[in-house]
Amino acid sequence: MVTEPATPLDVAARERRYRLVWVGLILALLTGQILLMAAMVYLATSDASFAIEPDYYQKGLHWDATAAQTRQNQRLGWSATIELGTEIRGTGERTLICILRDRAGQPLDGATVDAVVFSHTRGNDRATVTLLPAGSGRYEAPVRFARAGVWEFRLAIQRGPDTFTYVEQRDVYPPDREP
Repeated sequence: MVTEPATPLDVAARERRYRLVWVGLILALLTGQILLMAAMVYLATSDASFAIEPDYYQKGLHWDATAAQTRQNQRLGWSATIELGTEIRGTGERTLICILRDRAGQPLDGATVDAVVFSHTRGNDRATVTLLPAGSGRYEAPVRFARAGVWEFRLAIQRGPDTFTYVEQRDVYPPDREP
């Protein structure tokens, strides 16, 4: 069998083809990586269950203030109890009830109670309410609990010059499914 030697034109065409294949492969891999990262960024920023604690960096910088507030809470000796009303309004709201007591167990009246309430499954959907006094250390406000699950309640209670903070996590279910 006789083979003809390759002409320089055939060698150059083959080289060009291999170059295009390798450059194309590298470009395809880089483009795939860019598209994958763009998809990941989109998923990370559009996921409603993804949440970042607001002002977390500032809270970290002011850790001493948080520790001082913890000592203030212990010094005051106040207690807070959170309850949820059993009636659901037409707007889907239930009554958030906070019962405040002093160190001796007596009702604590004359306070301003601000609450931040959110579900752990949607940590960016936070409700901020001011609970209104209802007498005998009881404070109330309507809050919409859109979903069942673990909810966090963060209270800031101001009475005169004193500030008391309280955080509670609890399961919230519709009244007919409460455990």
